[in-house]
Amino acid sequence: MDFLERLKAYTEGLSYTPPTVGIGLYKEDGNSIALRPSPANISERYMEKSKIYPFSFQLLVHHRDNLEAYRMIEQLLSEYENLSNGAITSSDGSFQLVSFQCTTTPNFVQKTSYGALWTAMFEAELYIN
Repeated sequence: MDFLERLKAYTEGLSYTPPTVGIGLYKEDGNSIALRPSPANISERYMEKSKIYPFSFQLLVHHRDNLEAYRMIEQLLSEYENLSNGAITSSDGSFQLVSFQCTTTPNFVQKTSYGALWTAMFEAELYIN
């Protein structure tokens, strides 16, 4: 399943985000965004062996300017929750995006030696063939 790679590419393509989005780790000495997959339970399975896969992840936004970090994470929250059908599609046909929602709203994590770190939690429901 290539959802994480497709979400990364989608986020990198936004005009207000850094050109490279990290997987797991954020850039400690610069403005950055990272996507961290997190655990979730698969609760729906179907007879034809397909399933609804809850893809949970943490979004991290690190920026020199604290207010700009907050604005960016709020903008991403709005962007993700208002995705149009087909905005994120599988390149190998492994998933279909069913829904996308914020499960924990943006909150401040810590001041770093570079700037400020903010986080939010999301869950995408994916139909796995």
